[in-house]
Amino acid sequence: MLKTTTRLTKASRSIHHHAAPVIPNAPQIDTLYCDTDNVPLEHFRQRAFVPEKPIRILQHRDSPRKNTAQSLLPAQQKWFSHDPSLIQPGVASPPGTNLVPSQEYLSKFADTILPYELILPPRTDSPSPKISNAQDEVSQVIASLRARSPDATFHRFNAPLSLFLQAYKDSPRPLEKLYIAQAQLADLPMQMREDLSVPRIVREAGKGDVYDANIWMGVPPTYTPLHKDPNPNLFVQLAGCKRVRLFTPGVGWGIFRGVQAKIGQRASSVFRGEEMMEGPERDVLDEDVWSRDARMECFEVDVGPGEALFIPKGWWHSIKSIGPAVTASVNWWFR
Repeated sequence: MLKTTTRLTKASRSIHHHAAPVIPNAPQIDTLYCDTDNVPLEHFRQRAFVPEKPIRILQHRDSPRKNTAQSLLPAQQKWFSHDPSLIQPGVASPPGTNLVPSQEYLSKFADTILPYELILPPRTDSPSPKISNAQDEVSQVIASLRARSPDATFHRFNAPLSLFLQAYKDSPRPLEKLYIAQAQLADLPMQMREDLSVPRIVREAGKGDVYDANIWMGVPPTYTPLHKDPNPNLFVQLAGCKRVRLFTPGVGWGIFRGVQAKIGQRASSVFRGEEMMEGPERDVLDEDVWSRDARMECFEVDVGPGEALFIPKGWWHSIKSIGPAVTASVNWWFR
């Protein structure tokens, strides 16, 4: 693995290895400094796309957008607004990590139906203040989910965007673990789609075939369990911060098989369901992937607002949100 920095055509672009992995002695991931619309295609192909290696894309330190978390994706500015209550006195917060959904802008699309995930505490527990304080549409949805699946903690359902907006608007503190998960861009109103223009490397690095594109927007803490994708994935963070743990295809497959052995199951690694989000498989997966004793072969990277991560096809990964602010991402699977 190279230890030197490779200079590109201009001094404002450079690639080097991400410093100081969170897991001691963990392998390091390459970082490419450039704007997301100005990634040098041939360099990206040679360093990441063709050899199927993950790479992190950051705005250069000298970029005028660096200190404002400004992105070339209009959604980053239009969809969110700053919430002073999320700023902790004496604690420096990176730009873009003290945001809430913009009620003024997003309310225009309040009737848009989206796929949601929600994790509720077991019914035997005392009611959460965040749930008991939720009003109107939020409390009605919770009551409906409880009635439909009284013993479940993990729920998937479709509901309008207004549910997410009201969770932030009407509650003293928003309902935790409410997640708009894998909402296809093709199903969004035209104006929202125009706020998420396709990055150049998605259009031009490969065949130009965009397999799918989605938004992910949630109330922390949010969680995506260990899985792999059948196509290359460009993951772009719009608001908040997420931590990603990645494993090579061989290492990830070994973790998956080990988890299945521990719980006495033989599930498919391709077709996965709610078993990954609650019950024994969820617990064992979380322990094996996210504990401090995680395998040395784990790559770990934090992705902040305006930053991107390329995840090659077949690489296993799990994602968790960091911090109290709304978290939002967009991804493109492409070939």
